[in-house]
Amino acid sequence: MKRSMYIGFVLTLLLCIPGAVRASDTLYAGIRNGRMYAMHNVVHGETLYSIAQKYSVPALVLSQNNNISFYDPLADGSLLVIPLGNYNFYKTATEGTAPLYYRAGQENMAMIARAADVSEPALRALNPEPSSTILIGWVSYLSDKPSSHVVVSSAASGVTTIHTNPVPRDTLREPASELEKIYNYQTTNEEYLDSASGMVVFFKPQTTVNSKMLFAFSNEVRKGRVIKIINPSNQKFIFAKVIGPLPATRQYINARLGVDGRARDLLETREVKLWCNLYFKY
Repeated sequence: MKRSMYIGFVLTLLLCIPGAVRASDTLYAGIRNGRMYAMHNVVHGETLYSIAQKYSVPALVLSQNNNISFYDPLADGSLLVIPLGNYNFYKTATEGTAPLYYRAGQENMAMIARAADVSEPALRALNPEPSSTILIGWVSYLSDKPSSHVVVSSAASGVTTIHTNPVPRDTLREPASELEKIYNYQTTNEEYLDSASGMVVFFKPQTTVNSKMLFAFSNEVRKGRVIKIINPSNQKFIFAKVIGPLPATRQYINARLGVDGRARDLLETREVKLWCNLYFKY
């Protein structure tokens, strides 16, 4: 029943929106359950994670809003709802964003403003002239860019061995931490890496012996290895040292990594579970 209702919503939206994402990077929105969403038309090769990255939306949020798992393949031409929030929706144009429009039917400006979670005066200021196409705001939208990682081999487990082109470092950044130095040694300064994406579960810290060092549990990466963990929604990253396997408890079901809960502040997330990019060396 839920699936048929969702399909009905998509079909209704398509009647009002001639294209979810146009070549000009102009996005169009629809309203579902009183909230405004953008829509994305899946193209060949895209994954849930790559789409989440394109719109700067947390992958877990995107998964939940579309009732699909991270492991479900995406059919070419299928449509995904792109949720809007403070992680990807802006009231003014900024770099890396695309304008979001809504084709109004019977809705008045107050209803549209409420669905978009913007004030009606602000919405009217964006649309001083009467029109059935309403500018709502701006959404994070990344054009396809060539990856700095070159695949050299892959494994059936979904982990890919890669050679990465060195990324210019910020000369103003703080000196490397102890864990970063270990990571650079283990990965030959990121020349050779193993890469994976998966669910990270944050656990309550159990020690204060070293307040600056973060620890992790993993069933794939051996003890003593340091993992670089990146939050794909904002590119914040931390380094954590593996101290053992994942505990066999319900907390870690479907998790790829367990990480010290202090990392949440550094990754700028409130989530207790977060889909992340992982870099390490076996």
